[in-house]
Amino acid sequence: MPMYAQLLATFRRRIETGEWAIGERVPTLDDLTNEFGVARVTVRHAIGLLEAEGLIGRYRGRGTFVLKAPQSAIWYRIPVSWDELVGLTPDIDFEWLDNNPAEVAPTPFHGKGEVAAEYQFLRRRLLRHHIPYCVGITYIERTAFDAIGTQGFGAPIPLAMLNTHLKGGIGGAEQTIRVGTAELATARLLDLPPGSPLMVVARSVLDVRGVLVYESLGYFRGDFVEAHMQLR
Repeated sequence: MPMYAQLLATFRRRIETGEWAIGERVPTLDDLTNEFGVARVTVRHAIGLLEAEGLIGRYRGRGTFVLKAPQSAIWYRIPVSWDELVGLTPDIDFEWLDNNPAEVAPTPFHGKGEVAAEYQFLRRRLLRHHIPYCVGITYIERTAFDAIGTQGFGAPIPLAMLNTHLKGGIGGAEQTIRVGTAELATARLLDLPPGSPLMVVARSVLDVRGVLVYESLGYFRGDFVEAHMQLR
């Protein structure tokens, strides 16, 4: 994890716990640089991200003050229902890693659905505050992809676009969440040491004919996401 991201997590935690109380002045850049033994520019970057969140405010001649506590240390709550999934509009950015015709068809994770003749292969990295927290691999049935286009699947949640544009509607959808660890390539993309904990989210969507139109695997950093279910 980059040093500025470690500092950001530490500073947010200090605000959450009240160590840096609302209305109080934040230590100076020099104080924080000496405390953590890092470059001044690194501390300034982390402080700037706190300000971008609206957690602190900097005032010329007075210093930097805590304005409010973060709503949560969690950056992404994994949806656990179809309505929640397609209605989600998370405050995230993403980078395209791959967007090509698939060389091979996906293997349905949930063992259901007729495999289509052609798919588009998408791979994206999701970020918040420029910190990567998920790598997503997705197969879209080719005619559905052509109808919606790359720009449509550029939305943070591609399934919302699929739900809107798929002819005939959705025939079925399943999601499985597992705990896993980061292999070398994924760890590099997420700025993690290999073997770090991940939440692995598999999703399969069928159309009304029973054809597999969407198959994805999302590899989420275990420290920034959660799954919540109302049991009763």
